[in-house]
Amino acid sequence: MLVIMGTQDLDASLQSLVDEDEIKYKVMQQLNTVVGRSVEQLSNVQNLVAELTVARDQLQQTLRFTKTEAPDKISRAVATAEAALEKEKVLVKECEYLKVQVEAHAKKMAPLLDDFGQGVRQVRQLERVRQYQEFVSSIHELSREMESAVHTGAEGRAMVGYSKLLAATTATLHTRCTHLRTYTTHTLLHWNRVFIHTFTSEFDSVLKSIKWPFTSGSETVHQTPASPESLQRLCTLTQYLLQLVLPDELASEVGEVDPPTPSTPGGAASGLLCDFQQPLLPIHLLLRPLQVRFLFHFSGNRATNSRENPEWYFTQVLKWISAHETFLTTRIQPVLDRCNHEHVNAKVEFMRGLVRVVMVKLASDLPHLQYDDDLFSATVQETLNFERELSLTHGYPASQPSPLAVLTRPPTFPRWIHVERKFAVEVMDEVVSGVDAWSEGEGGEAAHCGQQLLLLLQGITDRYKRLPQPGHRLQFLELQLDLIDDFRVRVLQVMKSERRDPLASHYPAILNTVHRIAATLHDWADLPFFVEMGYYQECFRGIQEQTKAAVAGRDAPEPASAVTTTSTPASPDDPSAFTLTAHDLAYIPSSPLPPDQLARQDAFESLNVNAVLPTSSQLAEVTGSVFDEAIRLYEHIEQDMIRTLANYVFTEVRARSQPYRRDKWFHNATQLMPHAGPVELSPSLCPLLEVLARHLHALRDALAPPLFIQLWKIVADTLDKYVYEEVILETRFSDAGGAQFKFDMTRGLFPIFGEFTQKPENFFRLVKECVVLLTLPWPAVVLLRDTFHMWRHEKESFSLVVSPVKALAEHGITRLTPDQADTVLNIRIYQHS
Repeated sequence: MLVIMGTQDLDASLQSLVDEDEIKYKVMQQLNTVVGRSVEQLSNVQNLVAELTVARDQLQQTLRFTKTEAPDKISRAVATAEAALEKEKVLVKECEYLKVQVEAHAKKMAPLLDDFGQGVRQVRQLERVRQYQEFVSSIHELSREMESAVHTGAEGRAMVGYSKLLAATTATLHTRCTHLRTYTTHTLLHWNRVFIHTFTSEFDSVLKSIKWPFTSGSETVHQTPASPESLQRLCTLTQYLLQLVLPDELASEVGEVDPPTPSTPGGAASGLLCDFQQPLLPIHLLLRPLQVRFLFHFSGNRATNSRENPEWYFTQVLKWISAHETFLTTRIQPVLDRCNHEHVNAKVEFMRGLVRVVMVKLASDLPHLQYDDDLFSATVQETLNFERELSLTHGYPASQPSPLAVLTRPPTFPRWIHVERKFAVEVMDEVVSGVDAWSEGEGGEAAHCGQQLLLLLQGITDRYKRLPQPGHRLQFLELQLDLIDDFRVRVLQVMKSERRDPLASHYPAILNTVHRIAATLHDWADLPFFVEMGYYQECFRGIQEQTKAAVAGRDAPEPASAVTTTSTPASPDDPSAFTLTAHDLAYIPSSPLPPDQLARQDAFESLNVNAVLPTSSQLAEVTGSVFDEAIRLYEHIEQDMIRTLANYVFTEVRARSQPYRRDKWFHNATQLMPHAGPVELSPSLCPLLEVLARHLHALRDALAPPLFIQLWKIVADTLDKYVYEEVILETRFSDAGGAQFKFDMTRGLFPIFGEFTQKPENFFRLVKECVVLLTLPWPAVVLLRDTFHMWRHEKESFSLVVSPVKALAEHGITRLTPDQADTVLNIRIYQHS
C-alpha cells in the first residue's frame, strides 16, 4: 500500500513538471516537418498517427508493469530483509547464551587444570628430551656405521651413511638448539674431511695409473692409455667426491674445505682471483698436476721462464686444453650429469682453472715489462691471441674470467694505450714518408700509405673489439679517430704540394686514397660492432656532460645542492642512468686535473661499471655513427680534389678553344657546297678535342670508377655552359654555320663522352637545344618567334595560342627558357627574311 501511494505521489510530481505550451509547440513542429507546405503530403499524417499509436502502447505497457509487477517485487524484497533481521536477532541471543555457558564451564574446570597442567608440561618436556637423545643417538650410530664401513672398505655403505648424516645436519640448520646444530655440523665436517682425504689420495693414485696429465698430445686420449678398470674407478671416485660437496646453505654455515693449492699468489694478482669460483673438487684434483707443472716450468730461474717469450706458456696451456678436452667430455661430464651437476661444464671448469694460473703469471710479468715497449707489446699481442684462441677454438664463455682483465687493469691499460699510439704514429710516419708512399695502385686503388693505414686501423680494431668494458673500447676508438684525422692533415699537406700539375703528379693517387678511406669508413659505420660503439659513445658524452656540470657546481660558490640530475631512464643498469647529486659530490676528492679531464676519466669509469649490452631498440635509436665527422671531412677533401681536377681539364680545354671561338659562323657555305652538308670537323676544334680526350682517358685510367664518373660529369656540365655562353651567344650563325656547328658537336664533342655513357648529349642539354634552334626549319622558326612576340606584347590574345614553354617542348627543348630560346633564334642569320 505504501508503495502504491508513493507511486501516485511520483505521478503527481511528474505531472507538475509538464509544460503544456512546450508540448504543443513540439507537436506543431513535428506536423510541419511531416506535412510541409504541400497539400499532397497530408497522407503522411496517417503514418504519423500509426507510429504515435505504437509508441503510446509501449509506454502504457511500461507504466502498467511499474504499477502492478514492480510493487510486488519490492514488497517481497522488503519482507525478505525483515525476515533476515529477525533471524540475526535470534542468532545473537544464541551466541550470548553459549558465551555464558563457556565462561561458567571454564570457571568450574580451572582448579582441575591447575592440578594436571604441571604434569602435562613435564611429560611434554620429557618427550622432547627423549626425541633429542634419540636424534643424538642416531647421529652417533651413523658415525659408528660409517667408521665400520671405512675400516671394512664398504665405500658404498659409508657414502649412504654420509648422505643420511648430511640430511640430518641440513634439518638442524634452522633449529634453536644451538648445541645440537653445532654437534651435527662438526660431525658432518669431520666425516667430510675423512672422506675427502681418503678419496683424494686414491684419486691421485688412479690419475698416476692412467698417466695423467696427457702431456704428449691428444693422440694419447684416443689410444686409451689406461685399463678400463682404472677409468671406471676414476669415475666412481669422481662420483664420491661430488657427493662430498656441501650445499650452499651448509657451506656458508661451516665453511667448505679448500684443498691445498700449489701456490697462494699475492700482490698484483690477488685482486684478479676474486672473480674466480672454486672449481668442483674432482676438477680441482685434475688441475693440480698441471698447475704444479706450470709453476715448475714458468717460475723461478728455469730457462723456460722467459719474459721475452710469453708465447711459451700460452701455447703450453692451449696444448693441455686440446689434449684433455675429449677425456673431460666423455669421462667426467657424464658423471657430473648423473650427480645433479648438469649445469657445470667440466671442460669450462678445467679451462678456467688453467686461465687462473695464466692470469697470475701474466700479472706478475707485466710490471717488469712496463719500460720495454717491444716486450710489452709482444706480451699484449700474445695475450690477445691466447684469449681469441680460447674463445673461438675451445668455446671458452665470455662470462668467465678472461686474461683480458689483466690488460685492462689501471697500471697496465694506460700503458697499453700509450704504446699503441706510439707504434701507430711511427708506422704512419714510415709509410707516409716512404718512397712508394703515394705510388698509384692498379685500377684506381688507394696508394700504398692509404692501404697501410686501413690495415693499421683494422689491426687496432681486432685487438680491442673483444675487450669486455665499453669504456676501454671507447678509448681505443678515440685513438683510431685521432689517427684518421692525423692522416687527413698529412693528406692535405701533400695534396697542396701536388696541386700545380695534378695529372703529372701523385694527385690522382691521393684522391683515390681519400675516396677509399671514406668508403671504408662508410662500410665500417654499418657494422654491428661500431653501431654498438656509437651507442656507448652517446652514453659517454651524456655522462661526461653531467660530471662536468657537477664538478663545476661543486667548485663554484653556489651550494652543491644546486646540481640537478637528468631524467632517469627505464633501466637502472643503463649507462645513461648515471647521474651525480650533491651527496655524491661529497665523495669526489679534489683533483689537480682540469674539470674536462676529470669528467672524461669519470665517464670512462662509469661506463665500465654500469654498462650493459644494449638492446636492438636502443641500437635503433642511435643517430649517426662514430665515423660521421671523419667521413664528412674526407668527403670534403674528395669533392675539392675532384673539382680541382675538373677545373684543370677545363682550363686546358679553354686555352685551346680560342681559335674555335674566333671562327666565322655566318658565311654562306652553300656557294661552296650547294648540295651537301658538312663533311669534316672544323680544324680549329681539333686541338680542343685532342686535349680533352687525352686528359679524360688519362684520368679514367688513374682514378677509381666512382671518382671518374663524378669528374667527367662536372667537366661535361662546365663545357656545356662554356660553349653556350662563350661560343653560341658570342657570334651569329647562318644556316650553313649552324649545320657545321651541329656537326662539330654531334660528331666531335659528344662522342668523346660517348665512351662513358650511352647518351652523352643528355649531359650537354644547353648545347643540344641550341643546336636544335640553330638548325630549325624556317617555318618552325617563324611560328616560334610569333609565339614569343605575342607572349611579350599581346597578353590579352595570348591565351588563345600555345604557350612558349609548350611550343619549345614540341621541339624537344625543355632546358632553355623562352627568353633564352628567343635570344638563340635572334643570333641566326635568316637568308629567307
